[in-house]
Amino acid sequence: MLAHNLTRWAVTIGEPAPVEHRTVARTVRFQLINIPARLVNRAGKPTLRAPLEWPWQETFYRRLDTLRALLPQPG
Repeated sequence: MLAHNLTRWAVTIGEPAPVEHRTVARTVRFQLINIPARLVNRAGKPTLRAPLEWPWQETFYRRLDTLRALLPQPG
């Protein structure tokens, strides 16, 4: 159930489409989780290096920016 809820959350965050838009978990895994990229360390800062022609790059970065903009909750 936790995996399902995290997948649903990943679909809705940072997405301008209405929440009613149906997306299957396989699509989320294919577009957002199975990223053909490498995590490299540049001057002590982790950087994600993705292919230049990756079709879902804009979607991924939009959601990543939304996650980074969230404020941590106390407690």
